[in-house]
Amino acid sequence: RTALKIIHRLFDTDTISRVVISMYGNDLLKQWVKECFSDFGVDIQIYQHFESNKDLQRFLLCRKKCILIISRDAGYLSECLMKLETRIPTRRDSILFVFDEVHGFGASSFRRELTGKLAPYKYRLGLSATPEREYDDLGNEFIRNEIGPVIYTFGLEDAIRNGILCEFDYFPLNYSLSDDDKRKKQAIIASFSARRTRGEAVRDEDMYQQLAMVNKLSPSKLPLFHDFIAQHPNILERCLIFVETKEYGTAVQQILIEHCRDYHTYYGEDDEENLHQFARGRLNCLVTCKKISEGIDIKTVKNIILFSSDRARLVTIQRIGRSLRIDPSNPSKRAGVVDFIVQSDSPEDINADTERRNWLSKLAQVRRENV
Repeated sequence: RTALKIIHRLFDTDTISRVVISMYGNDLLKQWVKECFSDFGVDIQIYQHFESNKDLQRFLLCRKKCILIISRDAGYLSECLMKLETRIPTRRDSILFVFDEVHGFGASSFRRELTGKLAPYKYRLGLSATPEREYDDLGNEFIRNEIGPVIYTFGLEDAIRNGILCEFDYFPLNYSLSDDDKRKKQAIIASFSARRTRGEAVRDEDMYQQLAMVNKLSPSKLPLFHDFIAQHPNILERCLIFVETKEYGTAVQQILIEHCRDYHTYYGEDDEENLHQFARGRLNCLVTCKKISEGIDIKTVKNIILFSSDRARLVTIQRIGRSLRIDPSNPSKRAGVVDFIVQSDSPEDINADTERRNWLSKLAQVRRENV
């Protein structure tokens, strides 16, 4: 909404004549297309450059005020910038670039293809609930240099207090690693130690990622999940369940089937219809993964179950944000977030899960103020 109002203002004052809006994922791209067609009249031409739509050339030839919605692909954006320079080389101050989920633009492919190519354009806008890329100084520097610094922040606490996001309840469930999980972790540590002894260059980050994967796939969470939904069946109402892999999702479904019939999976483009069915309310529960974490706006989502959580807050914010959106059809909506907290002797496990639990517990205490 903020971006659309900015675009309107710049169009209405004849400050710009073109807009390029870029983001990743067909669902989010289609959502932007729908919003733009709904928000702009016939005077603004809207083009698409993703999937089978290849409207870049028509966008470049357009003589009216126009918008291009383009996939966040380094090759697509590089081609777009090159052709803009060829066809409209003196109009760098008449084009607005909008980068949704702007943290994604710090990836190495964008740094390689786009360094020095975006900064010359006068109007650049990045949108993100989590603009900082954790553990990626190069990516953050690229975003600052090419798109710009953070110019306005409105946090989750502020949004809940102001009634823009809804209040939520937090349910941290404590689990312990199985003996098999512990053996897997010991084997990972031993492997990295042996490689260091042989003089190989290894990164601690890679080891921690493999250790974290053991936690994400721990079967010890499943009995807790079974008992929790038996006692709190309402948690499956308008619920998104985030898992790390399809195989783990299958194990979750074996429990779900006892309590919920109208559920399905959404792991990618092959399951796209399942997402649409969920959005329309024809499915009550969706088992999914990272694909739906960013951007998708389904206001009726009420509950989130986090079998898979990252140390970085970025992914957690994106995921719980799916349930915190105000639903006009349900003014009294109150969200629920179920999380799994490992009980372990490992400082790495304790620090990561304890930090997330403390943060979400504190956030769950925030109340809406009179607005």
